Amino acid sequence: MPLSKAAMESLALTYAAECENTKVRVNLFNPGPTRTAMRQKAMPGEDPLTLKTPQEVAPRIVELLSPSNTANGELFSYQA
Repeated sequence: MPLSKAAMESLALTYAAECENTKVRVNLFNPGPTRTAMRQKAMPGEDPLTLKTPQEVAPRIVELLSPSNTANGELFSYQA
């Protein structure tokens, strides 16, 4: 895991622990390889048609943002 991802994970988990007795919930969501303009610039040889679209990932993000979601300090990865 690159240092930046490890640092983000550590920061989120620490913040989640600090907010445990509040209404604030802190989680991380990893969409995995997704068909975006930024990714296309970073990975020019990759076939974008093999990647999921942001529209495919969005419903999972919306689900995690729902007030009914009580998860805190969790790491979520997109599952097709």
